[in-house]
Amino acid sequence: MREFTFDIVYEVGADPVMDVFIDHPTLVAEALHSCVTEDSFWRVERLTGPTAALDAVERLRVDETVRTASITGTDCTADRTHDVLDRSDDERVIYTHLEGIEGGETIQTLSARYLPPGSLFCTTRRDARHNWRIFMQSDEKVGLLYDALSANLRPELTFRMGHLCEADGWGHDSLGSVELPPDQRRAMRAALDHGYYQTPRDVTLDDLASTLDVPRSTLSYRLRRAEERLVTAYLGET
Repeated sequence: MREFTFDIVYEVGADPVMDVFIDHPTLVAEALHSCVTEDSFWRVERLTGPTAALDAVERLRVDETVRTASITGTDCTADRTHDVLDRSDDERVIYTHLEGIEGGETIQTLSARYLPPGSLFCTTRRDARHNWRIFMQSDEKVGLLYDALSANLRPELTFRMGHLCEADGWGHDSLGSVELPPDQRRAMRAALDHGYYQTPRDVTLDDLASTLDVPRSTLSYRLRRAEERLVTAYLGET
């Protein structure tokens, strides 16, 4: 199995969904996609972040007048299905199916044209960046996909190459199913985003508590409880 990775970076105003991510730095979306045909694909996207940001993305997803899939200067038309599979104050899971895509191009339609059937897309959205990791049986025509992306990308979007190599693991494990209370999840996400877990640390616990507007002792407790849950799940303890 081969993998091809790259980023698409969006300028402000280039895409209404990505603008929500730019406006809310703690908003994160992880998704699985696959092409059904050259003009249809499905996506299941899990978003975590502030309620206001989740509400904004959900409204954009279900609004038929908003076109967000195209990476070209021409909008796509398609028959669209969007369903919210799970909803809470700090999480949404949204299923999307597009078929009969015409007009513009999406990364999925270009990939379906050049990559083997059954290729799988794992993506992450954060801030202005949409990261793509494509798993495929053969990379024989991946150069054609690269050329098509470069030729079709509209000026407000920037392509940044990652790598092309043998697939190095799935990148997901049992921790993906670990449930954290919303306050612990927000604390851990903020700690990660602000560099608290970097070596050396980019932020102190006091500064992070000030950013989150919570007492230092409260933040410390939430992080310790979240870390305990994650370590326990990772080691398979009860």
